[in-house]
Amino acid sequence: MGLFSTTLHVYKKEQADILESLKSLLIGRNLKFFNRINVTSDTFQQVLQLDVYSKSGVFYLVSEKFHRWTTIIELNVNVDEPFYLYELSNELSAKVKTYTLSFHLHDDDVLYYNLDHNGKSLDGYNSNVQYFLNDPLPRKEVMEQRHDVQRFSGILPEQKNIKELSNILDRGYWQAFDNNDLDEDGTPNDDKYEVIEEDRLKELGQYLEIYTADNFPYANWYKDIITLDLSKFYLLRADK
Repeated sequence: MGLFSTTLHVYKKEQADILESLKSLLIGRNLKFFNRINVTSDTFQQVLQLDVYSKSGVFYLVSEKFHRWTTIIELNVNVDEPFYLYELSNELSAKVKTYTLSFHLHDDDVLYYNLDHNGKSLDGYNSNVQYFLNDPLPRKEVMEQRHDVQRFSGILPEQKNIKELSNILDRGYWQAFDNNDLDEDGTPNDDKYEVIEEDRLKELGQYLEIYTADNFPYANWYKDIITLDLSKFYLLRADK
């Protein structure tokens, strides 16, 4: 089994503001009891086993604001009617009046994102449109799912450009699509289009400087996040 990872990144907002808005959204999903679980880099694995994966409720790890972004990591959803962090992206962008960018990595085979601003959906991404389909989609339907990197122009760091961002996103399926190099099943014809999606996510996070230009510790967060000072993060547990 490959890597599964869901994170939400909030532009130019402080941790306290995001926590207040996140709790409000969770109340709307019938969760009303909230508490903070103390965690450090040294105790993170133990907390996961004793306080997260073995209990019911929803758990989010919320970072400080690093440079321009604050990050929310979905640790576990263990309730009767589960929902997922990326489902909160648009509503959260409306509440905190900024950009939100959610990533969902599925089994290390396909990467999705949703880009929202002030409650408006700006753009979406699917790195492998054909992944869950048995029959090839018509070209028109594929084009309807194509991302629009121009939507990132308001949040690109200095010295970064839309063209290079597009190169990162188009690598793999979309490059094969543009080259008319898909087979009868709608998948790329050649191994040269193969992409490790965890690597793409890391490169994308670094290019957008969500943490730093050289480090994006949120792709495989279970392994990489312990390199950070987790005492400055807020581990939120919400329950009924």
